[in-house]
Amino acid sequence: MKPTETIPGNPEDVKAELQQTLDDLVKGIRRPDKMKTACERMDRMREENRKLFSEQNSAVDLIRETRDHP
Repeated sequence: MKPTETIPGNPEDVKAELQQTLDDLVKGIRRPDKMKTACERMDRMREENRKLFSEQNSAVDLIRETRDHP
């Protein structure tokens, strides 16, 4: 994807937040408050997904299956 391309359907506020984060990353700026907020959001999303879809161990099964077949 070219840097000028955009992903359709992304809200403008999400795009702006992502751009600010990328700009900070390039400049080497660390924002502990934003990192903490992002971690908390990811934890909530992970828990919501676990409740919706239960535990997903399909990758484990696939890895075991490939080990059995050289």
